[in-house]
Amino acid sequence: MNNQTFSRVRQLVAPLSIAATMVLGISAQANAIDLGIASDYNIFVLGDVNQSNTDSEGKVAIGGNVTLSDFYAGMNLPQDGNNGDVLIVGKNLAFQNGQVRGNAVYGETGELTNVTLEDGGTLRQDNPIDFAAASQELQALSQFLGGLEATGTPEIAHGGITLTGSDEDENIFHLNASDLSTASSFNIDVTPGSTVIVNISGNAASLQNFGFNFNGGIDQRQNVIYNFYEARDLSASGIGIQGSILAPFAAFDFNNAQINGNLITASLTGGGQSNNYLFNGDLPDPISETVPEPATLAGLGLVAALGVASRRKGKQKV
Repeated sequence: MNNQTFSRVRQLVAPLSIAATMVLGISAQANAIDLGIASDYNIFVLGDVNQSNTDSEGKVAIGGNVTLSDFYAGMNLPQDGNNGDVLIVGKNLAFQNGQVRGNAVYGETGELTNVTLEDGGTLRQDNPIDFAAASQELQALSQFLGGLEATGTPEIAHGGITLTGSDEDENIFHLNASDLSTASSFNIDVTPGSTVIVNISGNAASLQNFGFNFNGGIDQRQNVIYNFYEARDLSASGIGIQGSILAPFAAFDFNNAQINGNLITASLTGGGQSNNYLFNGDLPDPISETVPEPATLAGLGLVAALGVASRRKGKQKV
């Protein structure tokens, strides 16, 4: 993870509207970045969480108050005692009946009842993540991705959604939340190994009772991200989501379902399961390889952006 690269998203994108972003001429051909501080976490929530009777195969980071019961954090991490901080909570942690395969960290108060810290894990009070900065960065990234021009047109027929793209590196699609509410299947037909960005508009979205199909095989899911850049309310039930969710503004009601990827939301409730198939694609960086004229930059208060050179970053290894 390149923290310097991702911090530029916050510095340059957060103050901009999508319109200003388009003025800058930012394109999908710019630098590649990942999900910043959230990249290594199966669950990354900016606010509060209440989950029970479920698990996260990977690491968990939560910025607000957390209530967990019958929960296993890091269930599928290596059993070698080197997993570090597996459960990080920014504020108050109340955890009853469960396991953590590593360290548990809380910011304000921590109450553990019948919770086992495995592989030499410890409980401590600390603030290893700046969740305020992470929130700004992830929200800016989501809005930036949502403003990208589509490279393919979805086909929606008889409840089936099919996304077809031929770009070897990156395929971008736009859907409405209403398309998902009536979906019976979700098919992605792209060049195997390419990154797939599915931007979904709408204040509320629901995913339920449909399956995912990939022409490049199930491993393609680690290159797919579903970006709910407008959603304030998100729900999932009766579904196994194949790919990662970026929904930094949304309260997520997650029940009788699972996600196979990163889960990034504003808050989280329910018993949904999170499986540790972390995002491995390359996202476009909101810094263009060709900077605009100085007069344009001055008008936006971004003269300091002159001279920024772009580069490519290799893919994250999972």
